[in-house]
Amino acid sequence: MRKDMSMQSKIGSRGRITAGENAGFFVRVEDDSANTGGYLILCWRDGTDDGFDNWVEKLTDLDQFFMESGWNVEWLE
Repeated sequence: MRKDMSMQSKIGSRGRITAGENAGFFVRVEDDSANTGGYLILCWRDGTDDGFDNWVEKLTDLDQFFMESGWNVEWLE
């Protein structure tokens, strides 16, 4: 993930995880504050049923989640 770009600018965008435990997966962050009060982190491997999701409460938690994941994300949108 580029350090000069805030996670807020990535909400609703699709990215490819290029490094870390889930390399090869795609990721999308959705603002789900209307339903759950937080943010959904959706991950999947194209062409398979392989996927998972995570949830964080605040935007600052989202930044922390990405830092702790060790993911390098190439944002596609």
